[in-house]
Amino acid sequence: MKKELAVLVLGSVALLFLLNVNPQEPPQGPPPSNASPLTVVRLEELRRFFEGGPVAYVPVAVPLAAPVSAQPRAVVSDVKVAYSANLQVEGVDEDDYVKFDGEYFYVAYNGRLYTVGLDLSVKRVVDCPSLECKVFVWGGRALAYGVVGDRTVLYVYEGGRRVAVYNFSGFPVGARMSGGVVYIVASAPLDLEVNGGRVEEAVLLSLGEVPQVLVVAAVDLQNLRFNYTAAVSSPSSHVYMRGSRLYVVSPLGTVDLAYEAAKKVWGQLPEGIRLKLNMSNPYAFAVSLQEALDAWGDGLVEYLNKANATTTTRVYIFDVDGVDLKLRAVFETPGEVLDQFAVEEAGGRFVLATTVRPVKFVLSKPVYILPRGTVVDIIIDGIRWSNITPPPLPKPKAVLTTRVGEPSSSVYVYDTDGRLVGRLEGLAPGEQIYAARLVGDVLYLVTFRQVDPLFAIDLSKPEEPRVLGYLKIPGFSEYLHPVGDGKLLGVGQHNGSVKIALFDVSDPTRPREVSNITVTSAWSPIFYDHHAFAYDADRRIAVVPFSSWGWPGISKTLVVSVGDRLSIAALLDAAADRAFFKDGNLYLVGRGKVWAYDKEFKQIGEVELR
Repeated sequence: MKKELAVLVLGSVALLFLLNVNPQEPPQGPPPSNASPLTVVRLEELRRFFEGGPVAYVPVAVPLAAPVSAQPRAVVSDVKVAYSANLQVEGVDEDDYVKFDGEYFYVAYNGRLYTVGLDLSVKRVVDCPSLECKVFVWGGRALAYGVVGDRTVLYVYEGGRRVAVYNFSGFPVGARMSGGVVYIVASAPLDLEVNGGRVEEAVLLSLGEVPQVLVVAAVDLQNLRFNYTAAVSSPSSHVYMRGSRLYVVSPLGTVDLAYEAAKKVWGQLPEGIRLKLNMSNPYAFAVSLQEALDAWGDGLVEYLNKANATTTTRVYIFDVDGVDLKLRAVFETPGEVLDQFAVEEAGGRFVLATTVRPVKFVLSKPVYILPRGTVVDIIIDGIRWSNITPPPLPKPKAVLTTRVGEPSSSVYVYDTDGRLVGRLEGLAPGEQIYAARLVGDVLYLVTFRQVDPLFAIDLSKPEEPRVLGYLKIPGFSEYLHPVGDGKLLGVGQHNGSVKIALFDVSDPTRPREVSNITVTSAWSPIFYDHHAFAYDADRRIAVVPFSSWGWPGISKTLVVSVGDRLSIAALLDAAADRAFFKDGNLYLVGRGKVWAYDKEFKQIGEVELR
């Protein structure tokens, strides 16, 4: 598929201000190619529109985000930091309920945050905002956050004392910490509040099926400063961070897909349709779309389908400096992203692996099913005296929906300003991506429908990605991890079982499976949470927890030795989903317990968190 990608780069502060276009006066000519997407809308008005009420659209010109301070932030070095298990990017911590700093474990469990020493004694217990919390630790301070009602609440602790509280509407999508600053990305409703104050306006980036507000909040644990930025967007799905760049991934909804399709076929549209549609921005388009559908119906849909639309993802790149947040670039890529490992920045290039599906627009109308005849008859001595007839039914409104077709897989390479550098499209027709991992210049992809194709894709020339080789085996991997010596470990499923596979990828043109271990009738939390996997490169052991499908009481942890082949080093009776290594010992965390094992995997301690 050779389609042009819509790429918009925001390179100057001037683009943070919008074009003042009245949506009640539709443009006569083609939509302007340089229209700014940063229209700012009133959230209450947007909410009324999507609830079917009247609207009075007036665009507003304000910056996307105002920095808290222009002063550069002095970063303190040599600060003790606790990290999650199995990070994607070294030095960038990820949201999780367990952290370890080499001396203490910080475990958020059942509404409390426990500090546990290597001797498995509980040193401190403080309250979390909610029963299920995530935690970050930096420089003697801990930040715990969770969802309370319809908002995200943050507590900051120092020495067991709460020193700061923040809150904002919405539910967290993901979070990262770099240099002692925690960045939390959340999807919030249109009635947005931050620290008790109502947010009246936000930048319009996209709409989605149910418009939400993308909130990026920043908390500096060094000096307890807080900042945020808010923008209307389709629900976000994944977060990635490297260096001073924070990436937020959001799949586009029907309105945005139709907006992009209308721009592509604008020159083919009859003048009557062009007069109905307002292409100033996605919101103006959504306001005008209903009238256009009522007037043109299937005719408009037929033209939209000439655009050959696909599922599409929008990526927002933020430059971050302490709590200062600035939108650097916005770009779109075909397809949808599986997880955070399908996005990666390396060598000044940003790589996305996506599952692409063709999209067809469909017009549907609600169907009213009511009994025939009158609603009420009034009868005197068997003779009808009067009757009450129902009012005329309202004319059903046409609703634009989408249907997706068979998937294929693609790889796209961009620079860090969102400009397309290279692409490889049409991989594995009929299959979707289940796992991805970038190792050096080679991107490994697992797609699946009936067998497990492992693709090795060369990215040494970003302008020309190419398939080096692939391997087909039964089952599919959900997670891939490099284990050195030209080998790759995969953890996935096959016939309702956990399959651990060792791949030899020393020659990427001929990848091959050299060994595997299968645990029948079982699943692993690694399937949906990479923090549940742990690998000790010094001892070359992998930790794989699993549970039985049919017997809920059977949950154990498998320790796998990784050499030329796989072997089992230990089967531990621990229902764990996190593992850490220290001085040759293995520490497991899970379900309110912490276990300790020596070098021979003999249990040397256990503590229950109460």
